[in-house]
Parts: sequence; structure tokens; C-alpha cells
Amino acid sequence: MRRHPVEPRRDELILTSLVDIALCLVLGFLVAMPLFFETGIFVSAPGVARASGGDPGTDVKANIFLTDDGRILLNESEVSIEQLSDLLPKLLDRSRERRVVVATDDQVVYDRVMKVLDLAKQSGAADLALLRKRRAP
Repeated sequence: MRRHPVEPRRDELILTSLVDIALCLVLGFLVAMPLFFETGIFVSAPGVARASGGDPGTDVKANIFLTDDGRILLNESEVSIEQLSDLLPKLLDRSRERRVVVATDDQVVYDRVMKVLDLAKQSGAADLALLRKRRAP
């Protein structure tokens, strides 16, 4: 008995090419999604400004230090988050570079750091810098 090859029926839907297209669309969305949700918070290392030859003594500084026990120090003075939201825009208005430097203790929760960075950006900071360790006064 001789078998004839089975030919696909003409009314069936071929899914191979549709699966390829769907996979390409999923991969495209995965790559493009971070671009849609860009926050606009760009953080740079403070050493970059020193290397560019800027004069560090002529600009008004906005140094924020977050402690483990929940205190916020703005230029070595303790402030609340409400006071920080009032004082930071005034301080940045007097600053030429509009830079905010944020330093923390070792056990500070990142949620607090992100809130301060977001507040600084909303206050008009053009440049944000994070320090790993606070320098001794």
C-alpha cells in the first residue's frame, strides 16, 4: 500500500509567522518600556566637577546628610522634611551650578534617599551627586 504525503489544508491558519511577530513585539516593548518611564533624575559623581576645573569655593552649596536615626542635615544644620522643601529652593536660587550633594549613614533606607533626591529635583536642582561616606568636619 502506497502512502500519499499529506498536504496541509488551504483553509488552516499558519501560526508560525504570527508567533515570530508576537515575540518580536514583546521584545520591542521590553526594550522600549524603560524609555517611557524615565524619571529625569540623573546622578553624577562629585569628582567629575572637580576634574573639569570648576572653582569649588565660589558656588553656594546644598549638602544634605541623612542619618540612621531619621535626622536630615542641610549644610550641617538639622531640618525637617518640610523645612527642607522650603529652604532648598531658596538655596538653589542663589547657586550658580544648582548642585545638591546627598550623603548618608550606612543604614539609611533607600526610600528616604529617593524622597530627598526627588524633592531636590522638584526644587530646581540641575545636578545631583551621591557620596558614599560623609567627610569628617
